[in-house]
Formats: sequence, C-alpha cells, structure tokens
Amino acid sequence: MRHFLLILSVLISNLLFSNITVYFSYAVFNSPNSKPYIETYLTVSGNSVKYLQNKTGYQANVNISWRILKDTTLIKISNYNLLSPIVSDSLQHPSFIDGQRFSLDNGEYVLELIVSDNNLLQKKSTHVEKISIDFKRNKTVYNSDIQLMESYSKSKSTTIFTKNGYDLIPYCINYFPKTQNTIKFYMESYNLDTVLDKNKRFFYSYFIENSETHIKLDEFYNFQKQKAATVNPLLAQIDISKLSTGNYNLVIEVRDSLNNRLSQKKWFFQRLTDYAKPKTATDNYAVTNISDFFNMVQSSDTLKSFVECLWPISSTIERTWQQSQIKNNDAAMMRNYLIDYWKAESKDTIDPLILWFSYYKEVLEANANFKCGKQKGYYTDRGRVYLQYGKPDNRTQVNSEANTYPYEMWHYNRIYDRATKRFFSNKKFVFVNFAIADDCYKLIHSEVVGEIYDARWRYRLVSRVEETLNKDKTMPDLLKDQGTNIEDNFNNPR
Repeated sequence: MRHFLLILSVLISNLLFSNITVYFSYAVFNSPNSKPYIETYLTVSGNSVKYLQNKTGYQANVNISWRILKDTTLIKISNYNLLSPIVSDSLQHPSFIDGQRFSLDNGEYVLELIVSDNNLLQKKSTHVEKISIDFKRNKTVYNSDIQLMESYSKSKSTTIFTKNGYDLIPYCINYFPKTQNTIKFYMESYNLDTVLDKNKRFFYSYFIENSETHIKLDEFYNFQKQKAATVNPLLAQIDISKLSTGNYNLVIEVRDSLNNRLSQKKWFFQRLTDYAKPKTATDNYAVTNISDFFNMVQSSDTLKSFVECLWPISSTIERTWQQSQIKNNDAAMMRNYLIDYWKAESKDTIDPLILWFSYYKEVLEANANFKCGKQKGYYTDRGRVYLQYGKPDNRTQVNSEANTYPYEMWHYNRIYDRATKRFFSNKKFVFVNFAIADDCYKLIHSEVVGEIYDARWRYRLVSRVEETLNKDKTMPDLLKDQGTNIEDNFNNPR
C-alpha cells in the first residue's frame, strides 16, 4: 500500500496537499478472472475546506478529478463531486473519505489527481504519481498490496469499501500516534491453489519487526490458518498499545504446513507514544532516553539524515561541523553528536528524547509538505523556514491567479529563530513557484533580519508578463491596473 502523507516516518511516501489537507494512499489488487485493479483512498480534512450552510445544515463540497495515463495515452478519467457529512454546528468540520477502483492491465502508469474546494475555488491542488502493476500468473504465490484500515465491520450492503463481506474503512497514513493502539490490515494472496493444490492447509504469519535491525518482536505476533484457494484474503489486526516509540515494519508471510515461507510482504510505519517498554538485560531495543534511541540506530544513512535535518535550526558553525561529519560518514561520531546536541538543546528543562521526537515530527511534516522533486523538505526554502521559525500563523496559498506565478505568503505574529535564538514580531515571507509544473517554491522576500529582502519582489511574481529596467520602481503597473490579489494577500494575512 502506498501512502502520501506521513506525519512521522524516516521514509516519506505520503502527500499533504498544499491547499486542502488530503491524505491519499492506494493499493493494487489482482482479479484472477479479469484485470488487476488499483484502489485509491482519500481522507479530506474537514478543517481545510469550507463548510457552507444549506437547507439542512452545513456541508463541504470538493471536486475530485482523476486521470491515468500510459506513456502519453489517456487510459482512465473520472471527475465527480464529493460531499461531506451534513452537520448542524457551523464550528464542526468532520473529515470525510472517498474510494475508487480502476481496472488496469499490467504495466507502468502515471496517475494524476486534482482536488479542489467547490466552496472556495482558489483552493486547488494537483498530485502526480507513477504506478506499476505486475501480476505474473505463473506457479508462484504472490500478494496484493497491504491495505491499512481505520476500522472494519461486516457489511450490510455493498459499497466501494466492501471486500469479502466486510466494509474496510481506509487508514491513509503510516504514522500511529498514542491515540491509535491497533493496526488493522487486509491483504490478498493469489495462486495458492496452484502451488499447494486446492484446499491444502497453509497459514499466514504476521508480526512486527524493528525496521533498523529486522528483529522480530515476538510479543506482536499472530497467525491465521486457511485452505488454499485462487484468492485467499487476510483480514487481521495487531494490538500495539505496548509498542514503544520507534520505526517498524508490519510483516506478513505465507507459509505452508511445513512452515516453509512461500511469500512475504512488508509495510513500514512509525509509532509515537508515551509508553516505554521496561528495559531488561536481554532487550537491547527498548527506548527510554535519548542515548537509547540513537544507539539503537545502526544505519549510517539514517544517522546522516538525522544530522542533515538539524541544519535549519543550527548556527553557521554547527552547520560546518555537520557537513564535515556527514562527509566522513563516521556512524559513532554522528551518533554521539546527536546525543550531545539534544542534551544541550534540552537545557535540563525537558527530556531530550521528547524534544527530539517533537522536532523530528516537524521534520517529517516538512518533508511531506514541502519537498521539491527528490530534494527533502528540510532542504527546501519553505521547509527550512517552517523548521527554523515554526508553523506560520497565516498561510496564503495561490496556485492560479491571472498573470502571476503560483505563490505563497506566510505571516507570523510572533517569531522565534531557532538558529539565532532571537525573537521577532509581525514578519512575512513570500515564496514563488517559477517552474509551475512542479512543487518547488523559492523564497524571494522576507521581513526577518538575515533573510532575503527584495523591495521589488512583486515584479518577480509577475515577471513573465511585466518587466522594467527602472530599478527604483517597486510596484508593477499590472497590480495597479488589473487589481490582482497580491497586495491584499500581503497586507491582510488570513
């Protein structure tokens, strides 16, 4: 199952749309008697869309547009409106979900998704994702993707979320906060009747392993016996109420009656919880303090990413040291630096481990929200500002406005610079996407001391339609004559 928004994960594979908060994931299944198909799952955050009053209450309305292409050929297209539940209280903004199925042959595809708010038309976002389908019908056992669920129940009627007599409500992220204490999942296995003979006994083994060490956590293990069929569905769950904070894999294995492994599927997730497993002499992987956490990490690449993500909140001297250590690739040095860094940051007023997890959550939000191509979010201008100064009090996003590049304006009522340890009040940032086709925004103007300041930043927003050689001129005629929203958005943050 592919996920496109992740709050807390080392490997980001989720998407948070820049205007509307949409949690998107998909899973690929096979239908032995027909074509394979892709299932898409969307959760629209109610707080990110506009609820309007109608005859019976308040309701949100978004438009969903899908396009699936193979090379340059359009294979599938779908466009429809998705309505939220009707609520009686204007202050209630519940989230709402959507699911779709698209039958496709084996092959490589590009999925294009556009989500727009019908009640606030300037909110419009686009996502493009490559999809591979490769179900080979030979004499081997193969599996669908793993589908994660918020809940499941026996179905009373057939809906888009119904499979094998159950309604499966999707869970679209691979981050489990302390409020989520169960992992519920669904997977299908194919061809077992050919490999083992029909009705031959086999069993599913499913468990959680540490993603760094790949050590199986025996207390989070279970199994389910079945008889071989053309399609064998697995619907199960694991209690994670006593799973400590960390990075993990959900592992599902298909094993025959002699315990030989026939296939395996893994799904990465991260857990953040207050629960701390008591550490014993035989347990080297319990996380109780900052030293435990970083000493558990053996991967140099992971340690590098942990050091790299500090640069938005680091001084010039610290950044130089960090770059040197990353280049040297000394795992022990990086590990000790990270431990010392967070102990110093905590200043004996807060647990360094809590401080690290709090920051790393923001890092992963930045990676999910502000990445630019393969560049991680914390290396982009928006991601760096987000981590260095925090979440803006007001964020105005304009994806399409006549004669301007896509742009964002961030406003802070009170700002704290984590790198220089200084406070500021009432400051703004302006970001522009000059490429338009991607999601790469450049900082072109800021009112914060030490950041880029450009009195002619408005010209950069409209430079594709208006230029001037007069360097003293700061206001384009376009803004005066045609009345775009640039000045209003800048002067009246909301």
